[in-house]
Amino acid sequence: MEPSRVLFVCTANICRSVSAEALARDRFGEDWAIFRSAGFLRSGSEVPRLLRDALGEAGLDVSAHRSFQLNEASLRASDLVLTMEGEHVQKATLLDRASFPKIIPLKEAAAFIANSGNRSLSVPELIGRLNAGRDPSSYLSSRWDVDDPYNRKLKHYRRAVAEITGLVDTVIGNLAPVGDYRVR
Repeated sequence: MEPSRVLFVCTANICRSVSAEALARDRFGEDWAIFRSAGFLRSGSEVPRLLRDALGEAGLDVSAHRSFQLNEASLRASDLVLTMEGEHVQKATLLDRASFPKIIPLKEAAAFIANSGNRSLSVPELIGRLNAGRDPSSYLSSRWDVDDPYNRKLKHYRRAVAEITGLVDTVIGNLAPVGDYRVR
């Protein structure tokens, strides 16, 4: 069975999506899913020192990461695209309209899973069930946004990492096949 391809997306791919990618890979491995990240700004930017510090406290090293600019090909190659803001759903959909059903804010996916009580959803099941009651107008507000710590103090980076950890655990932890993959 081929692993699912999960893409985390934020504005610049130097803070939130990088954190989600690193946390998912560290906590769940890449046996059943391949985790990547991207952003809307140019490729090649480094991760801020304060994020390296905050993730370093969790035992993660993202110093080698360089930003990757989201494009149509990376959207099409992904099975699930988890964004850090509602606005990112809109922007990504402009790059590839056909990908809209699989572009979901990470916070929305976590809320859906928490409210549904499902413990073993496949990626296609999550997408299908979530899209059945999806309200695209909810992406016009900040309802699904993960606070961006960029250019703020270390405490904001720590807060963002803690929030993203909880969201990743909820979403990815409940997509993992029962009994086979556990949080490390």
